[in-house]
Amino acid sequence: MNWFKYRLPNTPEVVSGGSQRIIKGFAKGFVIAPFLNPDDGLMTIPYDIHDIDFFSNQEKSYIPASTTKKDYEEEIRVIKRALGDNRGKTVAARTIRIDIRIDLDSTFDNLCSSYPEAFVFMFSTPETGTWIGASPELLLSKEGDFLSTMALAGTRPFSGTDNEWDDKNREEQAMVTEFIIETLMKRCGTVTAGKTFTKRAGQLEHICTPIRAYMPQSDLAEKYEDSFSNRLRRLLTELSPTPALCGSDRALSLDLIGKSENFSREMYGGFCGPNDINGTSVFFVNLRSAKVSHDAICVFAGGGITALSDSEEEWNETEMKSKTIINKLKTSEE
Repeated sequence: MNWFKYRLPNTPEVVSGGSQRIIKGFAKGFVIAPFLNPDDGLMTIPYDIHDIDFFSNQEKSYIPASTTKKDYEEEIRVIKRALGDNRGKTVAARTIRIDIRIDLDSTFDNLCSSYPEAFVFMFSTPETGTWIGASPELLLSKEGDFLSTMALAGTRPFSGTDNEWDDKNREEQAMVTEFIIETLMKRCGTVTAGKTFTKRAGQLEHICTPIRAYMPQSDLAEKYEDSFSNRLRRLLTELSPTPALCGSDRALSLDLIGKSENFSREMYGGFCGPNDINGTSVFFVNLRSAKVSHDAICVFAGGGITALSDSEEEWNETEMKSKTIINKLKTSEE
Protein backbone atom coordinates (compact mmCIF):
# COMPACT_ATOMS: atom_id res chain seq x y z
CA MET A 1 0.00 0.00 0.00
CA ASN A 2 1.22 3.52 -0.86
CA TRP A 3 -0.11 6.37 1.26
CA PHE A 4 0.41 10.03 2.17
CA LYS A 5 -0.79 12.61 4.63
CA TYR A 6 -0.05 16.34 4.69
CA ARG A 7 -1.06 19.72 6.02
CA LEU A 8 -0.16 22.88 4.13
CA PRO A 9 1.31 25.88 6.01
CA ASN A 10 -1.13 28.10 7.89
CA THR A 11 -4.15 25.91 7.15
CA PRO A 12 -6.15 23.61 9.43
CA GLU A 13 -7.02 21.02 6.76
CA VAL A 14 -5.25 17.67 6.79
CA VAL A 15 -5.37 15.68 3.54
CA SER A 16 -4.70 11.96 3.41
CA GLY A 17 -4.96 9.37 0.67
CA GLY A 18 -3.34 6.42 -0.98
CA SER A 19 -3.39 3.78 -3.63
CA GLN A 20 -2.48 0.19 -4.31
CA ARG A 21 -0.47 1.43 -7.29
CA ILE A 22 2.43 3.80 -7.84
CA ILE A 23 3.06 5.90 -10.94
CA LYS A 24 6.65 6.27 -12.08
CA GLY A 25 6.94 9.92 -13.03
CA PHE A 26 5.02 13.16 -12.56
CA ALA A 27 1.22 12.79 -12.38
CA LYS A 28 -1.86 13.81 -10.43
CA GLY A 29 -1.44 12.77 -6.81
CA PHE A 30 1.24 13.06 -4.14
CA VAL A 31 4.60 13.53 -5.87
CA ILE A 32 7.87 12.31 -4.32
CA ALA A 33 11.42 12.81 -5.61
CA PRO A 34 14.77 11.68 -4.12
CA PHE A 35 17.86 13.81 -3.53
CA LEU A 36 19.88 12.16 -6.31
CA ASN A 37 18.60 12.14 -9.89
CA PRO A 38 15.14 13.50 -9.05
CA ASP A 39 13.97 13.29 -12.66
CA ASP A 40 14.71 9.56 -12.90
CA GLY A 41 13.44 8.80 -9.38
CA LEU A 42 10.24 10.85 -9.58
CA MET A 43 7.12 8.95 -8.48
CA THR A 44 3.49 9.75 -7.72
CA ILE A 45 1.04 8.17 -5.28
CA PRO A 46 -2.38 8.51 -6.97
CA TYR A 47 -5.28 9.93 -4.97
CA ASP A 48 -7.35 6.77 -5.43
CA ILE A 49 -8.41 6.32 -1.80
CA HIS A 50 -9.32 9.27 0.41
CA ASP A 51 -9.02 9.50 4.20
CA ILE A 52 -7.32 6.14 4.49
CA ASP A 53 -6.44 4.06 7.50
CA PHE A 54 -2.65 4.01 7.37
CA PHE A 55 -0.73 0.98 6.35
CA SER A 56 2.92 0.72 7.25
CA ASN A 57 5.95 0.03 5.08
CA GLN A 58 8.25 0.42 8.07
CA GLU A 59 9.19 -3.16 8.87
CA LYS A 60 11.62 -3.63 5.99
CA SER A 61 13.13 -0.15 6.11
CA TYR A 62 16.89 0.13 6.50
CA ILE A 63 17.92 2.69 9.12
CA PRO A 64 21.58 3.79 8.97
CA ALA A 65 23.80 4.36 11.98
CA SER A 66 24.41 7.83 13.38
CA THR A 67 27.19 9.94 11.90
CA THR A 68 29.92 10.44 14.48
CA LYS A 69 31.20 13.91 15.26
CA LYS A 70 34.65 12.85 14.05
CA ASP A 71 33.24 11.73 10.70
CA TYR A 72 31.27 14.95 10.31
CA GLU A 73 34.34 17.06 11.06
CA GLU A 74 36.27 15.08 8.45
CA GLU A 75 33.53 15.67 5.88
CA ILE A 76 33.71 19.41 6.55
CA ARG A 77 37.52 19.34 6.26
CA VAL A 78 37.33 17.57 2.88
CA ILE A 79 34.75 20.05 1.58
CA LYS A 80 36.67 23.14 2.73
CA ARG A 81 39.86 21.83 1.17
CA ALA A 82 38.07 21.23 -2.15
CA LEU A 83 36.43 24.66 -2.11
CA GLY A 84 39.69 26.43 -1.25
CA ASP A 85 39.37 30.20 -1.22
CA ASN A 86 36.69 30.23 -3.93
CA ARG A 87 33.22 31.63 -3.32
CA GLY A 88 31.04 28.57 -3.03
CA LYS A 89 29.48 26.06 -0.69
CA THR A 90 28.62 22.40 -0.35
CA VAL A 91 26.04 21.00 2.08
CA ALA A 92 27.35 18.42 4.54
CA ALA A 93 24.65 16.17 6.00
CA ARG A 94 24.62 13.75 8.88
CA THR A 95 22.34 11.05 10.27
CA ILE A 96 21.01 10.62 13.79
CA ARG A 97 19.63 7.17 14.55
CA ILE A 98 17.29 6.76 17.52
CA ASP A 99 16.09 3.31 18.55
CA ILE A 100 12.48 4.09 19.29
CA ARG A 101 9.02 3.01 18.13
CA ILE A 102 7.00 6.10 17.32
CA ASP A 103 3.29 6.71 16.92
CA LEU A 104 3.08 8.27 13.46
CA ASP A 105 -0.35 9.89 13.83
CA SER A 106 0.44 11.43 17.23
CA THR A 107 3.82 12.68 16.01
CA PHE A 108 2.18 14.16 12.91
CA ASP A 109 -0.41 15.97 15.04
CA ASN A 110 2.32 17.26 17.34
CA LEU A 111 4.29 18.63 14.39
CA CYS A 112 1.15 20.34 13.06
CA SER A 113 0.42 22.09 16.35
CA SER A 114 4.07 22.99 16.97
CA TYR A 115 4.90 24.31 13.48
CA PRO A 116 1.82 26.02 11.97
CA GLU A 117 3.92 27.68 9.22
CA ALA A 118 5.56 24.43 8.07
CA PHE A 119 4.51 21.85 5.50
CA VAL A 120 3.90 18.80 7.68
CA PHE A 121 3.98 15.55 5.75
CA MET A 122 4.11 11.77 5.92
CA PHE A 123 4.36 9.31 3.06
CA SER A 124 5.10 5.64 2.64
CA THR A 125 5.82 3.30 -0.26
CA PRO A 126 7.58 -0.07 -0.32
CA GLU A 127 10.34 1.58 -2.38
CA THR A 128 10.99 4.62 -0.17
CA GLY A 129 9.94 3.37 3.23
CA THR A 130 8.09 5.70 5.60
CA TRP A 131 9.02 9.37 6.07
CA ILE A 132 7.71 12.17 8.28
CA GLY A 133 8.74 15.82 8.45
CA ALA A 134 7.92 19.49 8.93
CA SER A 135 9.53 21.45 6.10
CA PRO A 136 9.87 25.25 6.14
CA GLU A 137 11.16 25.42 2.56
CA LEU A 138 8.85 25.83 -0.42
CA LEU A 139 10.37 24.49 -3.63
CA LEU A 140 7.59 25.57 -5.98
CA SER A 141 3.85 26.25 -5.97
CA LYS A 142 1.49 26.90 -8.89
CA GLU A 143 -1.29 29.47 -8.71
CA GLY A 144 -2.86 29.80 -12.15
CA ASP A 145 -0.16 31.16 -14.44
CA PHE A 146 2.11 32.16 -11.55
CA LEU A 147 4.75 30.17 -9.75
CA SER A 148 6.06 30.95 -6.27
CA THR A 149 9.20 29.78 -4.52
CA MET A 150 11.73 31.01 -1.98
CA ALA A 151 15.46 31.22 -1.49
CA LEU A 152 15.95 29.97 2.06
CA ALA A 153 19.39 29.65 3.64
CA GLY A 154 21.36 30.66 6.71
CA THR A 155 20.46 29.31 10.14
CA ARG A 156 20.57 30.59 13.69
CA PRO A 157 18.47 30.20 16.85
CA PHE A 158 15.25 32.21 16.84
CA SER A 159 15.76 35.48 18.71
CA GLY A 160 12.75 37.64 17.84
CA THR A 161 15.07 40.55 16.99
CA ASP A 162 16.25 42.14 13.73
CA ASN A 163 19.93 41.48 14.32
CA GLU A 164 22.21 41.53 11.29
CA TRP A 165 23.25 38.19 9.80
CA ASP A 166 26.93 37.33 9.58
CA ASP A 167 28.88 37.17 6.30
CA LYS A 168 28.85 33.37 6.07
CA ASN A 169 25.05 33.09 6.27
CA ARG A 170 24.40 36.04 3.93
CA GLU A 171 26.77 34.59 1.37
CA GLU A 172 24.99 31.22 1.56
CA GLN A 173 21.61 32.81 0.98
CA ALA A 174 22.84 34.93 -1.94
CA MET A 175 24.06 31.78 -3.73
CA VAL A 176 20.64 30.14 -3.38
CA THR A 177 18.81 33.26 -4.60
CA GLU A 178 21.05 33.60 -7.65
CA PHE A 179 20.62 29.94 -8.61
CA ILE A 180 16.82 29.95 -8.31
CA ILE A 181 16.37 33.15 -10.32
CA GLU A 182 18.67 31.93 -13.10
CA THR A 183 16.86 28.57 -13.24
CA LEU A 184 13.39 30.14 -13.41
CA MET A 185 14.41 32.61 -16.11
CA LYS A 186 15.17 29.72 -18.49
CA ARG A 187 11.53 28.59 -18.55
CA CYS A 188 9.40 31.54 -17.40
CA GLY A 189 8.27 34.81 -18.92
CA THR A 190 9.16 37.08 -15.99
CA VAL A 191 10.83 36.49 -12.62
CA THR A 192 10.70 38.89 -9.66
CA ALA A 193 12.32 38.69 -6.23
CA GLY A 194 10.60 40.15 -3.19
CA LYS A 195 12.10 41.75 -0.10
CA THR A 196 14.49 39.56 1.85
CA PHE A 197 13.47 38.94 5.46
CA THR A 198 14.19 36.74 8.46
CA LYS A 199 11.82 33.77 8.49
CA ARG A 200 11.09 31.84 11.67
CA ALA A 201 11.01 28.04 11.54
CA GLY A 202 10.20 26.70 14.99
CA GLN A 203 13.10 27.56 17.29
CA LEU A 204 15.29 28.48 14.31
CA GLU A 205 15.28 31.31 11.80
CA HIS A 206 16.59 31.65 8.26
CA ILE A 207 17.17 34.31 5.61
CA CYS A 208 14.35 34.16 3.08
CA THR A 209 13.77 35.85 -0.29
CA PRO A 210 10.33 35.21 -1.86
CA ILE A 211 10.43 34.77 -5.64
CA ARG A 212 7.58 34.74 -8.17
CA ALA A 213 7.57 33.82 -11.84
CA TYR A 214 5.05 34.06 -14.67
CA MET A 215 4.65 30.84 -16.69
CA PRO A 216 1.34 30.95 -18.59
CA GLN A 217 -0.15 27.60 -19.41
CA SER A 218 -0.94 28.55 -23.02
CA ASP A 219 1.18 31.48 -24.24
CA LEU A 220 4.54 29.74 -23.88
CA ALA A 221 3.50 26.24 -24.94
CA GLU A 222 4.29 26.90 -28.60
CA LYS A 223 7.57 28.63 -27.76
CA TYR A 224 8.79 25.73 -25.64
CA GLU A 225 7.05 23.03 -27.72
CA ASP A 226 6.03 21.29 -24.52
CA SER A 227 3.01 20.84 -22.29
CA PHE A 228 2.61 22.87 -19.11
CA SER A 229 2.81 19.71 -16.99
CA ASN A 230 6.11 18.71 -18.59
CA ARG A 231 7.52 22.22 -18.17
CA LEU A 232 6.51 22.19 -14.52
CA ARG A 233 8.14 18.79 -14.01
CA ARG A 234 11.35 19.89 -15.71
CA LEU A 235 11.47 23.06 -13.66
CA LEU A 236 11.06 21.10 -10.42
CA THR A 237 13.85 18.69 -11.30
CA GLU A 238 16.10 21.54 -12.46
CA LEU A 239 15.59 23.35 -9.15
CA SER A 240 16.20 20.21 -7.07
CA PRO A 241 18.46 19.72 -5.29
CA THR A 242 18.84 23.43 -4.63
CA PRO A 243 22.11 24.95 -3.37
CA ALA A 244 20.47 25.02 0.07
CA LEU A 245 20.52 21.20 0.14
CA CYS A 246 23.39 20.44 -2.23
CA GLY A 247 25.76 23.29 -3.02
CA SER A 248 26.48 26.23 -5.29
CA ASP A 249 28.30 24.07 -7.84
CA ARG A 250 25.98 21.07 -8.17
CA ALA A 251 28.40 18.75 -9.97
CA LEU A 252 31.26 19.43 -7.56
CA SER A 253 28.98 19.22 -4.51
CA LEU A 254 27.42 15.92 -5.57
CA ASP A 255 30.90 14.50 -6.11
CA LEU A 256 32.05 15.66 -2.66
CA ILE A 257 28.87 14.38 -0.99
CA GLY A 258 29.28 10.98 -2.65
CA LYS A 259 32.88 10.70 -1.53
CA SER A 260 32.54 12.00 2.03
CA GLU A 261 29.14 10.74 3.30
CA ASN A 262 28.95 7.09 4.33
CA PHE A 263 25.16 6.92 3.91
CA SER A 264 22.56 7.58 1.23
CA ARG A 265 20.40 10.66 1.64
CA GLU A 266 17.56 8.77 -0.05
CA MET A 267 14.52 11.09 -0.01
CA TYR A 268 16.12 13.70 2.28
CA GLY A 269 16.93 16.81 0.26
CA GLY A 270 14.53 15.82 -2.52
CA PHE A 271 10.97 17.14 -2.61
CA CYS A 272 7.36 16.08 -2.12
CA GLY A 273 3.87 17.50 -2.26
CA PRO A 274 0.40 17.38 -3.81
CA ASN A 275 0.01 17.82 -7.56
CA ASP A 276 -3.52 18.82 -8.51
CA ILE A 277 -5.07 17.42 -5.34
CA ASN A 278 -8.17 19.46 -4.51
CA GLY A 279 -6.88 22.02 -7.03
CA THR A 280 -3.55 22.42 -5.23
CA SER A 281 -0.08 21.91 -6.69
CA VAL A 282 2.67 22.73 -4.23
CA PHE A 283 6.01 21.09 -3.56
CA PHE A 284 8.31 21.41 -0.56
CA VAL A 285 11.89 20.38 0.02
CA ASN A 286 12.12 17.20 2.11
CA LEU A 287 14.03 18.47 5.14
CA ARG A 288 13.56 18.58 8.92
CA SER A 289 12.52 14.99 8.33
CA ALA A 290 13.11 11.43 9.42
CA LYS A 291 12.88 7.96 7.95
CA VAL A 292 10.89 5.59 10.16
CA SER A 293 11.10 1.85 10.75
CA HIS A 294 9.14 -0.28 13.21
CA ASP A 295 11.77 0.08 15.96
CA ALA A 296 14.04 3.01 14.96
CA ILE A 297 14.12 6.31 13.11
CA CYS A 298 16.83 8.19 11.27
CA VAL A 299 16.79 11.99 11.41
CA PHE A 300 18.68 13.75 8.62
CA ALA A 301 20.22 17.21 9.06
CA GLY A 302 22.77 19.26 7.16
CA GLY A 303 24.46 22.62 6.86
CA GLY A 304 26.11 24.70 4.17
CA ILE A 305 29.91 24.55 4.30
CA THR A 306 31.94 27.48 2.97
CA ALA A 307 35.49 28.66 3.44
CA LEU A 308 34.24 30.54 6.52
CA SER A 309 32.69 27.48 8.22
CA ASP A 310 33.71 26.35 11.70
CA SER A 311 33.20 22.61 12.27
CA GLU A 312 31.98 23.03 15.87
CA GLU A 313 29.42 25.64 14.83
CA GLU A 314 28.26 23.45 11.94
CA TRP A 315 27.80 20.45 14.26
CA ASN A 316 25.76 22.60 16.65
CA GLU A 317 23.63 23.84 13.76
CA THR A 318 22.70 20.29 12.74
CA GLU A 319 21.92 19.51 16.38
CA MET A 320 19.45 22.43 16.41
CA LYS A 321 17.86 21.39 13.13
CA SER A 322 17.43 17.77 14.22
CA LYS A 323 15.53 18.85 17.32
CA THR A 324 12.71 20.07 15.06
CA ILE A 325 11.72 16.42 14.76
CA ILE A 326 13.35 14.78 17.78
CA ASN A 327 11.66 17.04 20.34
CA LYS A 328 8.21 16.33 18.87
CA LEU A 329 8.32 12.53 18.68
CA LYS A 330 5.52 10.59 20.29
CA THR A 331 6.24 6.99 21.12
CA SER A 332 3.69 4.25 20.58
CA GLU A 333 3.58 3.70 24.36
CA GLU A 334 2.54 7.31 25.14
